Amino acid sequence: MRMGKISDTNVESNKLRSFLAEKKVWEQLGIDDPLWAVVSNDHKRGGKWDRAEFFQTGEQDVARYHEILCKNLGCGNQLGRLLDFGCGVGRLTLAWSRRVHEVVGVDVSAPMIEHAKSTLQGIPNAKVLLNASTDLSQFEANSFDVVASHICLQHIPPQVIPAYIIEFGRICRPGGVVIFQLPSRNRTLKVASKVRSWIVEHAPFSLGSFYRRIKGGSTVRFKVHCTPTDIVIAFASNAGLELVSIEDDYSAGTSIVSHIYVFRKKG
Repeated sequence: MRMGKISDTNVESNKLRSFLAEKKVWEQLGIDDPLWAVVSNDHKRGGKWDRAEFFQTGEQDVARYHEILCKNLGCGNQLGRLLDFGCGVGRLTLAWSRRVHEVVGVDVSAPMIEHAKSTLQGIPNAKVLLNASTDLSQFEANSFDVVASHICLQHIPPQVIPAYIIEFGRICRPGGVVIFQLPSRNRTLKVASKVRSWIVEHAPFSLGSFYRRIKGGSTVRFKVHCTPTDIVIAFASNAGLELVSIEDDYSAGTSIVSHIYVFRKKG
């Protein structure tokens, strides 16, 4: 019994440690190059995104999500209250505001949230909140009609993802919808790439940070994690969510197999 408690404590400690490390990454990216960090086109690195072009990508992504929802669930032209999980600078929150009665965006990065507040200024049915924890306890149970997330969960440490999916199920109303994107596997991850990443991470005298700053314009680097489809479905089932549809997704790049999952909350 005692060993079990120690083991559980270690798991929670490791989960929190990995979460805080990832939070630090996105706080720094929110300062260094926020638009590129959200939509990582190599040609747009270093503040080269045109804002109108950037936000048009959000319109395109949300249009696809809305189409998927209506195709599978017959949602009509406008949805109710929606959570945009991992809202970043408000790219998708802005687009959702044109399709739902109310949208609430959350993000782990305070600098990203400040950018999002500027993006959404003057839009009465949209707001953003900082969510710097491994749960969504600031929201009541059954308080959203839709919980949506795009190109966010893939950056969250794998040991934290189940907790968030459980929270998606908790805050979604019975009969409501949870829709999110996650990669399932990397087709081309090479040993050489793993070795290079290890060298950069463990280089002495902050040389790794210097290398990342020179190469990418920031001292930090985000990661893309893959979660097998059967594990995602199991997590969702534990959260009281029933699978409605799995759609192909290419937002994580052609080398990564990715999906958009649509679930309905039981009840």
